[in-house]
Amino acid sequence: METEKPKDKDDNLMAAIAHAGVIITVIVALVIWLIQKDKSKYVEFQAKQALVYQIVVVAVSFVLGIFMFVLTIVTFGVGAILYLLLLPLWLVAALYGLYGAYKCYQGEDFRYVVVGDWLSK
Repeated sequence: METEKPKDKDDNLMAAIAHAGVIITVIVALVIWLIQKDKSKYVEFQAKQALVYQIVVVAVSFVLGIFMFVLTIVTFGVGAILYLLLLPLWLVAALYGLYGAYKCYQGEDFRYVVVGDWLSK
């Protein structure tokens, strides 16, 4: 699916906010997608992409959190140290979303590595 170019700075801003929602909540991308999907194909695709990416990040974080919690109990606290080693992964996930926000704010077409290709089919 080829997305149209943004028509104006408002499209760039809305798409950027959807991606930047990775540091706030997945609801930001959902609301932008619901409000903008009939107004701009560019914003619709970027917000949908951001929404799916953020849901994946939250789901993976939840599963890893449960796993680390169980590991912490089983290992009498050693799992908590391993949990701290996962913090850079969440930072990278957030930075990737913010990079998407930056690219969209510049008016460029941004695609997450797996999510963008999957959604464009």
